[in-house]
Amino acid sequence: MPVRPQDIEIYGSASMADSDATTDIGGAVDKTKRVVFADLSAADNVQVVSSAAGDVTQTVTVTGRDAAGVLQNEGKVLAGLTPVAMTSVTNWKDLLKAVKSASTTGAVALEAATAERSNTAAAGAAASITLDAGASATDDAYNGMVLRITGGTGAGEIRRIFDYVGSTKVATPARDFATAPDATSTFRISRGMVFEKTPDEVMQVRRIAYDAAADASGGSARTYYDKIFFTNLHGTLALTASQISEVTDALGIFDFALETSLGGSDTNGLGNSRLVAPGGYTFNSTAKNVANSQNHTAGASQGVWTKLSLAAGAAANETTWTLRETGTTS
Repeated sequence: MPVRPQDIEIYGSASMADSDATTDIGGAVDKTKRVVFADLSAADNVQVVSSAAGDVTQTVTVTGRDAAGVLQNEGKVLAGLTPVAMTSVTNWKDLLKAVKSASTTGAVALEAATAERSNTAAAGAAASITLDAGASATDDAYNGMVLRITGGTGAGEIRRIFDYVGSTKVATPARDFATAPDATSTFRISRGMVFEKTPDEVMQVRRIAYDAAADASGGSARTYYDKIFFTNLHGTLALTASQISEVTDALGIFDFALETSLGGSDTNGLGNSRLVAPGGYTFNSTAKNVANSQNHTAGASQGVWTKLSLAAGAAANETTWTLRETGTTS
């Protein structure tokens, strides 16, 4: 089987800052951290749930902003297949980070209390689920969202939706289902975050530039640096002629640079915070060739330094930045 798009996963690095006090940003790939942007469509509560009934002792702690933009933090103990809602904060809007306290048997979801779609599937397979006829007709409408099988065949399974085709209603999960859903399977799709169990157990799901903020008007421009990794999860095949390119940057505030070798472990220097650039890199938004002569070998990770530039007085804003890796496979 060739390298599939979902075989390219984005992981975090050893040191990702929660504040400007953290130093030595970057380092080696950390496959227990997965990097996402996860906003709710409107202020809503969130809940945590596992795909395994026995997961009843682990805590999932979420940090995010409420509808007023205030940073909030709350944790709940899992109750297996039963969703547990937050109680101290019930109007979440931007999800910045979620952390699992200990290893779990199943995959775990942090999901919006209000579903984007729930119904009975029309069909399913190991690598796809066909939603009901009333599901969105728009391509990619559910991309990145949490899919949970709530009843019928495969009940309890949790997956992140990698791709969705509106004309066929077919959703492709980021990881194949352990039990293929079918026309008896009921599903729930919501915004949120997924802690995958395989191929590597994810313990933290987070954003880059966590809680970054601009200086007040009249102050100085600020730049924030973070490091992520594009990893080829295919067991044997390389992605050749591979490039990483910017797809969207609605506000024009992001740039990036690539490490010069696969599996790199550069930091931005001893004692330096995320406001200090790593040495030897040129940051811009142009497409860049993956290291190793564009031969992204199986299991290897390409380090990507990110740069967020905020002008003094810049207002709070919701935006999108998308990077994509392309290449040749067989």
